[in-house]
Amino acid sequence: DFRGASGRVCAGAVHPGDRVRVLPSGVETRVASIVTFDGTRARAEAGDSVTLTFADEVDVSRGDVIAAAAAPPAVADQFE
Repeated sequence: DFRGASGRVCAGAVHPGDRVRVLPSGVETRVASIVTFDGTRARAEAGDSVTLTFADEVDVSRGDVIAAAAAPPAVADQFE
């Protein structure tokens, strides 16, 4: 009974309890834990490959971005 989103931290750091937003859906939740092959961690930084579990049931699909809820990147469907 394990559900998580795996990927690489591109910038900054993430900790359990951090509020995050899944883009492009905009759903917000909190990070429940950070899991790696070696076990759980208290922090993940840019360059780390990790699996995040969330406090709520959140659908995260391939290509989605998980960002800090307070400072998410801009989302667009076109560019100039």
